[in-house]
Amino acid sequence: MRTVERLRKLKEWTYRTVCQGREMKTPAKDMDVTKIVRQEPKVFLAFAPMRKDESNFTGEIDPLNVAPGIIIAPTFGYLKYMEEQRFDRYNNVHRPKEMGQSLSAQVLFFTYEDGIRLPGFIDSAQSGAYDMSLLAEGTQDGLETLLNWMDDFKDALLSVKSIPDTDMFLNEAESQYGLYSDQKFVADRRPVFIGMVTATFQCHADEFNEEVTRLLR
Repeated sequence: MRTVERLRKLKEWTYRTVCQGREMKTPAKDMDVTKIVRQEPKVFLAFAPMRKDESNFTGEIDPLNVAPGIIIAPTFGYLKYMEEQRFDRYNNVHRPKEMGQSLSAQVLFFTYEDGIRLPGFIDSAQSGAYDMSLLAEGTQDGLETLLNWMDDFKDALLSVKSIPDTDMFLNEAESQYGLYSDQKFVADRRPVFIGMVTATFQCHADEFNEEVTRLLR
């Protein structure tokens, strides 16, 4: 199976599982913090769009078109697992059986949380001056939204253990979960909160999975 086919199916499964029908906060037009706007999250492969949507089809401008959203970025994978039997036998090393290719994908989650509007904030904005002391930072709320969304994805992935209509089987031992970090420190990009699930998949091998062999034929 081609890599692009796997990624498309992973994108479709991710959208259906944790995005479809969900409404999450997104920046208001012109980043107006007096308004709360929600939209359905989007899923992108590898790269997020860099330009605002100014097409004639939607007529909308999305000032931060990644949040809420998910980027699925393929990272690395083995072309083929090779088992060195003689080396293994003399060194007591247990390698995985030859399983064809593997594919790792970093699934980045972006949520937007500008903060909690305290009593009097809207009134101050309408008077022409923003009293930002009446807007509590969205640190904890943004973090909770992010982690709950990531948990939904993680739980769904662990329950199915494979991506439908593909030859991708989750390698649970090699998959990871955490907040986006830079040089081992959590990267602060508020009001955007970023988390990451690194999912590693073993892919097709004829001699080990007849079901997938029939699917690919």
